[in-house]
Amino acid sequence: MKLKSRLTSIIGVFTLAFSHFALADSDVVISVDEGVSMAQPIAVVPFKANGGVPADVGQIVADDLRNSGKFTPVERAKLPAQPGSAAEVNSQQWTDIGVDTIVVGQVTPTGGGYNVAYQLVDTLSNPAAVLAQGSFNVPAAQIRQGAHTVSDQVFEKITQIRGAFRTKIAYVVQRGVSSYELRVSDYDGYNAFTVAKSKEPLMSPEWSPEGGKLAYVTFENKKAQVVVHDLRSGSRRVVAALKGHNGAPAFSPDGSRIAFASNQDGELNIYVVGAGGGSPSKLTANAGNNTEPSWSPDGSTIYFTSDRAGSPQVYRMSSSGGGVSPMGGSGSYNAKVSSDGKNLIMIAGDKVVKRDLASGGTEVLSSTFLDESPSISPNGIMVIYSSTKGTSKVLQLVSADGRFKANLPGAGGQFKFPAWSPYLTK
Repeated sequence: MKLKSRLTSIIGVFTLAFSHFALADSDVVISVDEGVSMAQPIAVVPFKANGGVPADVGQIVADDLRNSGKFTPVERAKLPAQPGSAAEVNSQQWTDIGVDTIVVGQVTPTGGGYNVAYQLVDTLSNPAAVLAQGSFNVPAAQIRQGAHTVSDQVFEKITQIRGAFRTKIAYVVQRGVSSYELRVSDYDGYNAFTVAKSKEPLMSPEWSPEGGKLAYVTFENKKAQVVVHDLRSGSRRVVAALKGHNGAPAFSPDGSRIAFASNQDGELNIYVVGAGGGSPSKLTANAGNNTEPSWSPDGSTIYFTSDRAGSPQVYRMSSSGGGVSPMGGSGSYNAKVSSDGKNLIMIAGDKVVKRDLASGGTEVLSSTFLDESPSISPNGIMVIYSSTKGTSKVLQLVSADGRFKANLPGAGGQFKFPAWSPYLTK
């Protein structure tokens, strides 16, 4: 598909701080398509509930670890025992089934919330040794956040990679032909709330680096404009409203600037404007249509899609313009850079593809249909994207090594333009 017609179809058509938004039932819930047979086995024992608890903390932790693609939690029916602490662990029972590490814990009502306590236990030692442990209080409404905190700490202790289970995703739900909602939920689809509603299209949300704002495209003024929406106050500011279409916003790593695409001169070009608005600077000119900018982690480089060679492909240039070179090959677009700067995740051949920026090697990650809009978790472990299933657009998850695949089925709408938040906790 030619870039200009494809882009015309694109832009032509957390926390208690967000308490003014009404939480809703989850839009989407992760459903595993393809697990990882060689992932590390781990057991997450049901947490002992000392009183009524509104969520199964142990199951949430197990699901998080599974969703990373790096662990295979033992099915509950196959657990040899259900200890509540390391002192109750019989190491031999666990090593007999090939499990070297287990997570045990308790949840206790306290004040207006709950105390969540856990221990990560090494069963290769006899008696079992505690590798990590923690205890913390959470408000009643944030019991799932408490579970995700356990997951983050366990994940980081074992892998030495920061966990990203307390992050969020933004996405657009289209219902019918004239109902659009910009939604935000936990990374696993729970605790969803609406940021904006419109009878006109809403597109391409992107998070600010500190996670407090979303930039996105709105047609509410009968033209495509880029707005920045403060999630805490609810205030919005138009930051890009050049003649013609304005779309595909992307915050710079320091949050001070936004790159976007506009066709005010007849062809699409990349511009940069201050995050609070102002006079945009034009970075590309006289070289086909250019869109979908994405910054490198150090802010020195912008990756983008251009048809300057006749068909869409990914290029890179200096963030001040110039020094353009091809990166993705013919038919590549929608490129995003991992937070460590090592990999480029993009769409090529309608699949999610990973390119190693050092070696140039590529790997197809997805096996779904008409994939688009990939977004990478802040720790680089997972990719969320949109694909086509039947007549619907749905959200999909794939691990960055391509071995774990899951879908997030949604009801009553088309689910598009997913964007993974940065870390939202220190």
